[in-house]
Amino acid sequence: MPTRSRSATRALTLSALAATAALAGCVDLQSTGPQADYFSSRALARIYALDDGSFEVVPEIGAQGAAYWCAASEYARRRLGADWSQDIYVAKGRAPSTVSGRIDSVTFTLSHVPSAEGKRPFINTFGFKPGDNFSVSSGDSFCRDLEPLFFF
Repeated sequence: MPTRSRSATRALTLSALAATAALAGCVDLQSTGPQADYFSSRALARIYALDDGSFEVVPEIGAQGAAYWCAASEYARRRLGADWSQDIYVAKGRAPSTVSGRIDSVTFTLSHVPSAEGKRPFINTFGFKPGDNFSVSSGDSFCRDLEPLFFF
C-alpha cells in the first residue's frame, strides 16, 4: 500500500508541475508599461531605460522639478556609471510617458542635445526644454531640496 501512495503522489506532483509549466508558457510578460523593469530613485521616481540610450524619469504625482533632476542624476551615476562632472541633458520635455503611460515624464540623456533656444543665462529647473542640462553633481544637489524639514 505505501508504494501505491508514493507513486500516486509522484504522479500528482508531476502533473501539477506540467500544468504549471504549460500555464507559464501562456503568460506573456510585457516589457513595457508600469510593470516593466525600472530603477527606483530616492526621489520616489521610476526611471525606465529606453532603447536609444536615453532614460525616462517618471516621478510620483505632484513632484517638484527637483525630483526629476535628482532621479536623473542618481540613475546616471549608479546605473550608467557617469562621472560627477558628466552633463545630463533633457532630450524631451514634460510629456506623456512612452513606457508607463503616466502623463508627466521627462526624457534625459547623457549625449549632448543642442538647445533650441540658444544659450540661456540660467536654466529653470521646472521648464525642461530640450538641451537644458546640469552636471550629475548639480542634479544630485537637488536631492537636498526634497529632504523633509523637521521642526521641534
